[in-house]
Amino acid sequence: MFSTLLTVLFLITSLPNESIAHTKVTSTVPANEAVLKKSPDEIKLTLPESLKITALKLLDNQGNELTLKQDKNLNPVTEKIAIPPSLDAGTYRVIWRGISADGHPIKGQITFTVSP
Repeated sequence: MFSTLLTVLFLITSLPNESIAHTKVTSTVPANEAVLKKSPDEIKLTLPESLKITALKLLDNQGNELTLKQDKNLNPVTEKIAIPPSLDAGTYRVIWRGISADGHPIKGQITFTVSP
């Protein structure tokens, strides 16, 4: 019984912590759910550790993809910057995907609104 308890404790403590196992974005420009007075000059993801960004897309409120000027290099980065076109008033969604240093696929999204 004691050895079973030790085995269970070992397994519990050896499981990766979710915050350690997967990289999360620490900040974005624009911030998630921001309401902006004008079109943003850039879209920026800041990460706590290097991540290979495999996709970064900007969608309008109808789901149409808008062109972003960005470096498509797949080298790991801690910051990803893309330049959007001039955006009209409306709500936009930024979708990103990447691969963490431990090989896990990571994805996320933010939304922001440009006010009229």
